[in-house]
Amino acid sequence: MKLFALTKNLHCRIVGNSGVEIKGLYHKDTEVKTGGLFFCLRGTQVDGVNFVFSAIKNGAVAIVVEQEISNISGVAQVIVKDAREAMSLIACRFFGNPADKLKIIGVTGTNGKTTITTMISKVLEYAGHKTAVVGTNGIVLSGVKHNTGMTTPDPIELQRYFSIMVRQKVEYVCMEVSAHAIDLKKICGIRFVGCIFTNLTEDHLDYFKDLSRYFLAKAKLFSRVFTNFAVINIDDDYGRKLCESINIPFKTYAINNDADIVASNIQMQGASQIFKVENIDYMLNLAGKFNVSNALAVIMVCRELGIAEDVIKAGLQQIEHIEGRFNTFLVQGKMVVVDYAHTPDGLKNVLMASREIAGGNKVISVFGCGGNRDREKRAIMGEISSRLADFTVITTDNPRFEKREDIISDIKKGVVGENYLVEIDRVTAIKKAIDYAKSGDVVLIAGKGAEPYIDENGHKIPYSDLKEIEKYRR
Repeated sequence: MKLFALTKNLHCRIVGNSGVEIKGLYHKDTEVKTGGLFFCLRGTQVDGVNFVFSAIKNGAVAIVVEQEISNISGVAQVIVKDAREAMSLIACRFFGNPADKLKIIGVTGTNGKTTITTMISKVLEYAGHKTAVVGTNGIVLSGVKHNTGMTTPDPIELQRYFSIMVRQKVEYVCMEVSAHAIDLKKICGIRFVGCIFTNLTEDHLDYFKDLSRYFLAKAKLFSRVFTNFAVINIDDDYGRKLCESINIPFKTYAINNDADIVASNIQMQGASQIFKVENIDYMLNLAGKFNVSNALAVIMVCRELGIAEDVIKAGLQQIEHIEGRFNTFLVQGKMVVVDYAHTPDGLKNVLMASREIAGGNKVISVFGCGGNRDREKRAIMGEISSRLADFTVITTDNPRFEKREDIISDIKKGVVGENYLVEIDRVTAIKKAIDYAKSGDVVLIAGKGAEPYIDENGHKIPYSDLKEIEKYRR
């Protein structure tokens, strides 16, 4: 596609040959190929301008910059106000605006995104629609999972996958939308048929600095620019705040407050639950009251999409697990739970759910915290685990570029009492927790869920909690 066609209606100035043929889009200089358009993005640590000459050497014939570079010749420059926004809009056009041909449902919030997108997808498939899922567990398309490494992929990759979905006749896309994705303009050019707000609790404050900025980033999704309607959890303080500030049609859901849709008479039946919505009995084969809340969001969205109530009910009931989200395994007479919970509120929820299925037996918690992320939540999570679990094993999560010992030291600052031990090696920590547990006890392994690696010193070392537990079941 010609450069002038790609940048049509984009507020920009082109220096050089606007008729150059663009064969690919790139924001990493090492990946550029002949005929590429390279986007110079400003990051928190580095500026893409520093890699322009490398990109040109690798084949870039044009670059997108926020300020003209004077010492470059023979390469077209597209000067824009915001290179990230330009990348998203140009990616839409390069791949033929595929999002316009899909019905995309966006889900944002600190917790619950993966579960809700997966549940909506399964209900819609049960109703006879072809779907795809985009989120933390990767992109699931035609039964195949593609790992992307991000909750919301970068726009070039995202639009490329959207184009594949169009070719494969996908109708609905259930997509997790992270606060980072909104703030970094990844979703510019995408129009959602509806968006869900689940909750907002402490997370990503290393980037957003405080909860107010974190909330404002997520709130941007709920505007006429991006979506037709919203579904909002008003059991959450920020959900109620969102209802007061948006100017699009919305519906609400709750367990503990008066809302458009409310769950009542919630009863545990083993690892399953039954509950009522407007005198309709629902069964959910997922534990935890938080999953009833997730189900309410699914019910409301599917109603808005015109799915019949009996189909929604049957579709929800046939869901048996969400990968990496409160997955349960019977090991040596002990119940082992693997969950992605990596925030204070998430850990609290899964520990309370573990307590429900443990009955009068003990709950043993295994968790760590990620490095190079908001340090404040570490002590909070230490306090939550020591208070809600009978015994805690503090271990490694994704250290990134921090020392494992330093992260664990921060966690220990919040621990109350002496019912804990530290085991830096995650494999050994899991073994010690299972060995400590007695028959009937519940061992919660939190923080990684279906994540297939440990991120340390710039390397993603293959590792899986789920695979680790399978060793004990052989």
